[in-house]
Amino acid sequence: MMDNFKNKKVVVIGAGMAGLMAASVLSPYFEDVVIIEKDNLPRTPHVRKGVPQGAHVHTFLGYAVEAMEDFLPGIMDELYEAGAVRIRRNLDIWFHDAAGPTPIRDAGLLTPSVTRPLLEHVTRRRVLALPNVNILEGTRFSKFCTGNAGEVTGVEILANDDKSSISTSLVVDCSGRASILPRMLAHEGYGDVKRQELGIGMAYTSGLFQPPAGLAKDAWACLMLAIPPNTRAAYLTPVDGGHWLATMYGRGGDIAPREAEGFVEWTKGLAHPVIYEKLSRAEPVSEFRTYKIPKGIWHRYDLMGRFPSGVIPMGEAFTSFNPMYGQGISLSAGQARALRSALAGGLDGLAPRYFEGSKPLNQVGWSVMETRDLEHSSTVGERPADIKSRWKMGAVIRELAETDAELHRLSVHVTHLLEHPSVLSRQDIVDRALELGN
Repeated sequence: MMDNFKNKKVVVIGAGMAGLMAASVLSPYFEDVVIIEKDNLPRTPHVRKGVPQGAHVHTFLGYAVEAMEDFLPGIMDELYEAGAVRIRRNLDIWFHDAAGPTPIRDAGLLTPSVTRPLLEHVTRRRVLALPNVNILEGTRFSKFCTGNAGEVTGVEILANDDKSSISTSLVVDCSGRASILPRMLAHEGYGDVKRQELGIGMAYTSGLFQPPAGLAKDAWACLMLAIPPNTRAAYLTPVDGGHWLATMYGRGGDIAPREAEGFVEWTKGLAHPVIYEKLSRAEPVSEFRTYKIPKGIWHRYDLMGRFPSGVIPMGEAFTSFNPMYGQGISLSAGQARALRSALAGGLDGLAPRYFEGSKPLNQVGWSVMETRDLEHSSTVGERPADIKSRWKMGAVIRELAETDAELHRLSVHVTHLLEHPSVLSRQDIVDRALELGN
C-alpha cells in the first residue's frame, strides 16, 4: 500500500461490474474499501432487481477479457470452470451485417459467453476475497456529504430505516444511470453537467432456451445486425447451464413480445432466417424480460470548469451507450484502468488525470455507437460531418476483409477495442479502399 494512502478509506457505490472492477483497482491503494449495495445479494447466480439488464446478453469484448485478467488474474479460467462457454472469434460466431455473414476465421481472440448473474457471482467472489474489501448489502446510498469548499467528504446511507454516514477520502460512483452526481454538482455550484446524447430508441427482450439434443454441445453463436430500414437485430449464444440465451433488439417501438410463441415468431423479421430456424426447435425455459434504452449518454464531466475533489464517476454513471455493441463492461474496465493510473499521482488532482486517461476509450465507444446507430432514420442526434465517409470506408474495409484474412483479423480487434480504429486508416489500406471505390 502506498504511504500517502495509508489509513485512508474509499467508498464504492454499487456492486455491479463497474463497482467490482473499481474495488479491485482501489484495493492496493487504500486501507479500507467499502462497497455500498442497495440489493441483498443472492448467494447463487440469480438475476437481481438492481441490475435490470441482468437477464440479457452481455457480449464480452477482448478488451474486457484483458483488463479483467489484469485486475483479477485467473478470473477467465474461473468463469470457464463455472460454466461459461468459450467463444473463439470469429470461428464460433456467425456475424451477419449489411454485407451478409462475415467469413468464418480465427481472429485469435477467446471470449466467454456467460450470463450476467454468473459473471457477477464469480467476479464478486474474487473481489470480496481481497482482505481489505467489504460490502454493505441492503444499504441505500442517499446523498454525498460535502465540505465547506464543496469537496466530497463522505456519503450518507440508509439501512433498515437507519440513517448514518461514512467519512471517506474518495467516493467512486458506480450507481448507474440513476446517479445523483449531476444534481449534487449543480446544487453545490459547479454548474450543469453537459450530456452528450444520441436518441437510439432501443428495446431488447431476452429469454433462455434449452437447445435441441443434437445442438446441446454446439458453441455456435450468432450476432445479427439490423440492416436499415429493418429495425430488428438479434444475439443468440450458448451460455452457462447448457442453455441458449436469446436477445432480440428492436428500434422505434418494434419490441419482441414477452411470450414464447410471439418471441420466436418475431425473429422471422430478422435479416436471415437462421435464428428462427434454431429457436423454433428449442424449448423456452425462462420468463422473457424487456429492457428499454432510449438514449446513449456520455456525461461530459471532463468539460466542466470545476469538478470537486473526493469523487469519481464510473460505469453507466459516466458513459451509458448502446448496449448492443457490447462495450459497457469494456468501457468500465478502461475507466478502472484510468483510475488506477491516476491514483499513482496521489489524491490531489485525481479527477482531471482520471478524465484525461479515460477519454480516448470513451471516444472510441461513442464513435462506434454514432457510426452504427445514425444509419437508422429513427436515431435522433447530431450527425457528424464525416459520417458518410465513415460509412463508406467501413463498407469498403468489410468488402476487403472477405478475402484478406489479416485485414479481417485487424477489424475484429478494432471491434473488440484492442486496436484503435486509426489502424484501419493505414496508407496501404486506404490505397486499396480507393482502388476498390473507383
